Amino acid sequence: MPEMTGVPDPETDAVLVLFRRYVDTKDLRLRDEIVAQHMYLVQAVAKKFVGMGEPYEDLVQEGTMGLLNAVDMYDVNRGIKFSTYATHLVTGHIRHYLRDRGRIIRQPAWVQELSGKITKAGDALRHELKRDPTVEEIAARLNMAPEGVQEILTARDRAKVASLDAPSTTDDEYAGPLVDVDKIRSARYATLQLPIEDKILLQEATEKLKELERKVVRYFFYHDLNQTEIARRMGISVNYASYLLRGALNKLRAAFESQSRMPEPLPEAEATPRPAQDAALGAADPATGLACAPYFEERVRQEIERAKRYPQTFAVLMLQTAESLGQPDLAAQLANVLRRSVRQVDVLARHGRTCFGLMLPHTGREALVLGERLVTSVPKAASWETLGAGQMRLAAGFAVYPADGRTAEQLIEGARGAAKRAMQSSDTVVERAERGRKSAAK
Repeated sequence: MPEMTGVPDPETDAVLVLFRRYVDTKDLRLRDEIVAQHMYLVQAVAKKFVGMGEPYEDLVQEGTMGLLNAVDMYDVNRGIKFSTYATHLVTGHIRHYLRDRGRIIRQPAWVQELSGKITKAGDALRHELKRDPTVEEIAARLNMAPEGVQEILTARDRAKVASLDAPSTTDDEYAGPLVDVDKIRSARYATLQLPIEDKILLQEATEKLKELERKVVRYFFYHDLNQTEIARRMGISVNYASYLLRGALNKLRAAFESQSRMPEPLPEAEATPRPAQDAALGAADPATGLACAPYFEERVRQEIERAKRYPQTFAVLMLQTAESLGQPDLAAQLANVLRRSVRQVDVLARHGRTCFGLMLPHTGREALVLGERLVTSVPKAASWETLGAGQMRLAAGFAVYPADGRTAEQLIEGARGAAKRAMQSSDTVVERAERGRKSAAK
């Protein structure tokens, strides 16, 4: 992978001192400090995978876990730059995540087609001009914006480097990097011709159709066959051919409408963008902008699979409030305070009217410390009385994988039950779900 540019190099004596201190003491605060100084690596790598069907926020979280692994595994005596070492682990972690989610990392067909057109245009111009053409000259020949041509050329060069770094494999999962689609557009509009950005959208939408739907569309629009001829060619009934064509056109129309629809503004209650989620997992909580329970449970399941692949622990922490947070302003205020109190890698969600969930990667019994900090600091972080809440009272419960549970349901329910017991207790505010045994802080 090529060296990243435009960012400060953190390889300083001070950072190496931090590494040596962390190796000697295993102080988690030192690890968090190192991670914070290298988050730019995670963000840079995650941006290259935007567009693969997973939200940028989730890619950053996965990449941060790779960065945590890099910190724990880095050998300061090997003489290898940590930024180089960490970049490979972060990239690998995100690729494993995409593979586990069923995504195949390969260049789309339209990228390959554009790359071929740019090559042909460049060869033709080279023959005409008796010299290498400029990006602007190639762009003018293809009626493309110059930055679009440059984006394809850059992606092509990166793909060559990526193929050298990739392990030996028989599939395409480590094929070339992705392209910023927003840069690929026509320089000017031509009569009776779709602009290139619409052609890309149409091709991507068509590729998502079922095979029979693609065939019907191809026969109808490209071969100029009527529905009777299509039915005869495909060996199906005319009614079924009509049904397939109608369904395919509806899907293509929906793709164009969703592309042209302006995004809705974020609710005023949100201090930071809410996490993007699969529609099947439910929308974000309208009062707080946080993820809802189905999304949180799915992320815990994913973390269990990761923990099986890389032997490690993680914790689920549930934060219980004494009163129902039915008032939107109160719930939003508490959500904003919690956002500022947790790490970027942690998954924060609302879990019912009186509970918030936290999934804490690379965390075991240390969840007790975080629970103590939250239940003591959060009530002091805002003027809850002004929102009609009186004195905010919190309690926490946590469960550690695999000691306290081996499924998402066991971990979440165990942590939530522990939080309820801590709320009812007169002498503890944090409790662990490990076979009912208490780990408390007064």
